[in-house]
Amino acid sequence: SGARGGSGVSSIRRPPSVILPRGDEIVMSFGNVRALIGKGSGMMFDAHKPSIQLLAAELSETFDSKAKEAQECSTGENLVVDDDYSVRMKYIGEPFELVFIEEVLRDACDTFNRRLRVYEPIVDTFMSRTTNEVFSDAGVQKLVPIKDSLQDFELTVKQCLECLTHLLGNDEDMLGLLLTEKAKASSKGEHLRHEMHEAVELLFEEYARQLSNVLHEVHFLQRRVQSKQELVALSLDAYRNRMIRMNVYLSIVGIGLASATTVAGFYGMNLINGHENSATAYDAVVAGTSLTALLIVAGCTSYLSGNTMRKRAAQRLEEIETISGALSDMAALDYTIKVMVDQGKPMNKTAFSHHLRESRHSGDVMEREVDMLFDVLDISQDGKIYTEDFRSIESFGHSTVMQCKINPGGAEKPVPLVSDSSETSRQQFVGESVRPTSRK
Repeated sequence: SGARGGSGVSSIRRPPSVILPRGDEIVMSFGNVRALIGKGSGMMFDAHKPSIQLLAAELSETFDSKAKEAQECSTGENLVVDDDYSVRMKYIGEPFELVFIEEVLRDACDTFNRRLRVYEPIVDTFMSRTTNEVFSDAGVQKLVPIKDSLQDFELTVKQCLECLTHLLGNDEDMLGLLLTEKAKASSKGEHLRHEMHEAVELLFEEYARQLSNVLHEVHFLQRRVQSKQELVALSLDAYRNRMIRMNVYLSIVGIGLASATTVAGFYGMNLINGHENSATAYDAVVAGTSLTALLIVAGCTSYLSGNTMRKRAAQRLEEIETISGALSDMAALDYTIKVMVDQGKPMNKTAFSHHLRESRHSGDVMEREVDMLFDVLDISQDGKIYTEDFRSIESFGHSTVMQCKINPGGAEKPVPLVSDSSETSRQQFVGESVRPTSRK
């Protein structure tokens, strides 16, 4: 878990987004996924995270469906006999490594799109609140953590887009991702044909387009926040200028009147209260009025720098910290919304808090953060969050998987990878099945 800074952005160094072919394996770091992929099996790290476990289950279903579809279309040419005379079926579906990569890319794009739908009501709500506080600097301060969170999200999406753009400009790396075809060509003593990278290129172009659209949406939200900040700043400047101008006018009038009335006040008082012959009345009146003026000055000074101002400032700081903390881990909020979409039913505050704490890295979610997020996302204000509360979020529950245009490979059904002595939690995939493994 990362320490929270004043802006709500984690201080942990963000891992780069890469898809690197390295011999017979592919090193992949994309979005929230870290994986090592072979031509017949793969491993996913951070298997303790609920989002990774959910992706693992989706990968398992994808491989199962593709294997069944390939077997239904087969004519028996994939049946082989082992040394012990047992008949088994080779996997003749699409290349394992490309299906794996495509599922990771699809999950990353779905995650980013869902996160956009979550940001929209948050930005709308706080911009509306800022409009109501247009003559207060508290409204501008509340937009700062939202702007920081959007910048962090923008950097993540931009890294993923640059990763795909770099691969699209490197034909050798795209050919290197075809592990299954490369193994088949190597067994025949041949080299891969250069045009075979076109299927990988089409795959990356599609997801690069989706990431580019997400990046444009993020820029739009950032410009909205920036425009609101500028509008509030202009309103505050105009309001302060009017106050200063009025204060100058009053000061000029006050000084003019004070210079004329001070002497008249001290020497021109006619006290018709039986004190005309009193030797102490004059001194008492002068002392009393002077003391009253001092008390007024002391009271105004105390008001400007006293407990009221400090309490108000502390309350504003607490609100800003709440917003920063709530937006410090958008992956947890995205996982919570994804669970709601997958379940297909509304989510109440108790379930929302449970899933948010479950997926937060530190597990530390303050109650006021839950209250703030739930209040913002509960558009209908009936104590439940619905998928209809988010614009077009239903379309990200189940996305259509783009098919790879590569001839089915004839690779044997892969065997499990042997776990090494590493202490890193990981997720292991074998053929059409997915098994989480963790070594402590």
